[in-house]
Amino acid sequence: MDTFACVASGPSLTAPDCKLLHEAGIATIAVNNSWEVVPFSSSIYAADCCWWEEYGAGITSKAVRWCGDEFTARRFGINWLPSAIPGSFNSGQRAIELAIHLGACRVLLLGYDCSIRNGTHWHGNHALLSNPDKFSVARWQDEFSRLRAVAGGVEIINCSRFTRLTCFPRQSLETALSL
Repeated sequence: MDTFACVASGPSLTAPDCKLLHEAGIATIAVNNSWEVVPFSSSIYAADCCWWEEYGAGITSKAVRWCGDEFTARRFGINWLPSAIPGSFNSGQRAIELAIHLGACRVLLLGYDCSIRNGTHWHGNHALLSNPDKFSVARWQDEFSRLRAVAGGVEIINCSRFTRLTCFPRQSLETALSL
């Protein structure tokens, strides 16, 4: 079974969890700035052109880089994954789509808090980019639910230590990695 991990930027993301992923040796997709805490990731996914403009040149990881639109892909010389899901989106949602595209049968989620109760990101607020607010958090619930509807037989497990995302089953990372 091909298991992937998608590591987003929620404040519940911990260094010990990232270490467990590294030790497990599973393919890992970092979402946006999370490449910094999972430098072993095989891919980095950021949907937004503005994120690549702000952070792209500073990435030291050799991970394959992916984005959400053709313009951004051409501009920064990175890979583009067209979405199978119409409508609004977020980078965490699209990272799961990437895992499925790359052959995942099972996807473990970390840092998918979908809440600003404990802060916006594990790295604090972006200085020059927009940060999550109550409106984006509400929108994410629908976006992840639409993804679940098209994920087919792919098992998606939310292993985030704190989460308000309810459309995927929950499990501790330790338990998910032991299966």
